[in-house]
Amino acid sequence: MNLKYLSYFIRVAEYENFTKASNALFLCQSTLSKSVMALEKEIGTSLIDRSCNEFKLTTHGKLLYQEGKYLLDMIQKQEERINHQIKGRQEQLRIGIPPVILTAYFPSVIYEYQKQNPEKNICVIEAGANTIKERVDHGSVDLGVIIFPFAYPDYHVFPLVSSLNVLLVHKSHRLSDKKTVRFKELIYEDFMILDHTYMLHDRILSNCRNAGFEPRITCQSSQWDFLAEMVALNQGITILPLPIAMRFHSDSIRHIRLTEPEFPWEIAMIVSKQKYISKLMESFIQFACEHVS
Repeated sequence: MNLKYLSYFIRVAEYENFTKASNALFLCQSTLSKSVMALEKEIGTSLIDRSCNEFKLTTHGKLLYQEGKYLLDMIQKQEERINHQIKGRQEQLRIGIPPVILTAYFPSVIYEYQKQNPEKNICVIEAGANTIKERVDHGSVDLGVIIFPFAYPDYHVFPLVSSLNVLLVHKSHRLSDKKTVRFKELIYEDFMILDHTYMLHDRILSNCRNAGFEPRITCQSSQWDFLAEMVALNQGITILPLPIAMRFHSDSIRHIRLTEPEFPWEIAMIVSKQKYISKLMESFIQFACEHVS
C-alpha cells in the first residue's frame, strides 16, 4: 500500500473536506483527489461515498481511516525510536513553554536539569499555550506546557502545579478594598488582557460571557509585565496568574481573588500520543514534575 497516499486519505478524512486538506498538505486539490483515487484503485474499493452531497466515508473508508491512522502512528514512533537510538548523546529536546509559565516556574528547573545533564541539549520555544498545542500537534516541539481546562484524549498529560488567576486593579479602583470579586461585578470595566495566543485569553472571555456580559477589551498584549504596568498607571484592570502577579512589585496595584466562577491556574506538560517518548523526554518530565513548584 502506498503510505503517502494513505496519509493523504487520512488527512482528507480528518478534515472531511478536500479543499481544507489540500491547504493543510500544501497540495493542489486535483493532486490530492487523484492520490485518493489511486489508493482506492490500489486496494480495489471505494473509500469515499461520492453519491452524497455531504462528505461521507464508506464502510471500508471508515475501517481504513482507523487502522491506517494507527499504522502511520506506529511507523512514526518507530522512526523516532530509531533516530533517538542512532543519535544517542546528540539528542535535542524541544520544549514549548508560554512566556508567563517560563518566567514563573522553569528558569531554575531547566538550569538544574542541564547542570545535572550537561550533555543534553534543551531548546526552549516561547509561545502562547494555544500556539504550543498546535506545535505539539505538528511535531515541531517534543513537549508542550499548557493550561487547563484542556481536552486531552490525544495526549499524554503530566500535571505540574496549580495556583490561582487573580484580578489586578489600581489602588484607587472602586474594588481595591475587596478580598474577592465576582465576575459579574466586572461588567463595566476596561479589560487589558493577554492576547489570543494564550489560553488565559479564551478563559477570561468565557468566564465573562458565562457571567452575562461581553468584556470591553481596551488592550491586548503578549507581555504580562506591560499589562501590570498599565494597571499601575490606572488604565484598566487585568487578570494574571498569581505567581506572575506577585513578581510585579508596585504599591499601586492590588491583587483580588476571583469567584463565581473560581478561576484556578493549573499547568501541565503534554506529549502527543503519536510521538515516541524517548529516555531524554522521560527524564525531563520526571525531573520537572518533581521540581516545579
